[in-house]
Amino acid sequence: MTTPLPAAQGGPRRPALRRHLAELGAALLALAAMLAFTSYVRHPPAAEAGPADEAGPAVPRPASTANPCLRGRVMLTFDDGPDAHTRGVLEVLRAYDARATFFVLGVKVRAHPELVAAEVADGHQVENHSWDHPHLADLSAAEVRTQLADTQAAVVAAGAPAPTLVRPPFGNSGPVVHTQAEALRLREVRWSIDTNDWRGRAPADIRDAVLAGVRPGSVILLHDGSRESGNTVRALPGIIEGLRERGFCTALMRS
Repeated sequence: MTTPLPAAQGGPRRPALRRHLAELGAALLALAAMLAFTSYVRHPPAAEAGPADEAGPAVPRPASTANPCLRGRVMLTFDDGPDAHTRGVLEVLRAYDARATFFVLGVKVRAHPELVAAEVADGHQVENHSWDHPHLADLSAAEVRTQLADTQAAVVAAGAPAPTLVRPPFGNSGPVVHTQAEALRLREVRWSIDTNDWRGRAPADIRDAVLAGVRPGSVILLHDGSRESGNTVRALPGIIEGLRERGFCTALMRS
């Protein structure tokens, strides 16, 4: 017959000892977590540098901002802003010391005049893209005049020079639009490379659409005012680097 061990030698006290050790371990873990949290609050990690909106990863630091015109000029143009991704576009352009032309909507200029002011301050061109993006050819002469004239006024009120170019939404124009544009001293312009970035294309596909079709004098259609413009921001460094590697300089559109 087995004789029971005295309590002092461990029988019934072993579960209590294990419980005390577990409680001590939990307390040490809690203390470590509290110290880590205190350190995080006092010394939070540095924020990653990059666009201040939803544009995506940090803007790269190019090895060079040289903009040689060995093969000719090309024009980067952005439609439908200013909007949430405009700051991201501006940050990339600033990093590469590149200039672009922004075809803005009057209704968005009224809502975000500070973004138009930022475009002008960085040396970009601000032009007319109508008030709220209708098919201008479907409107009366008075309606077309209002669409264009009100946008002119909004751009000037935001601190930019009066536009001298107009890009009709959808490229949709006609005799009435021509007449009203000319009355406001606006020259109609289109594009030669449509990236279809507003359709939600991947950044690499947007970049490749530009680089596959670029020629001297190309006018590249991009968007800073669509829901998918975050991909445009992500594509932009590769577009600029690819153009410059091929000897094309990025330039403003001529009025």
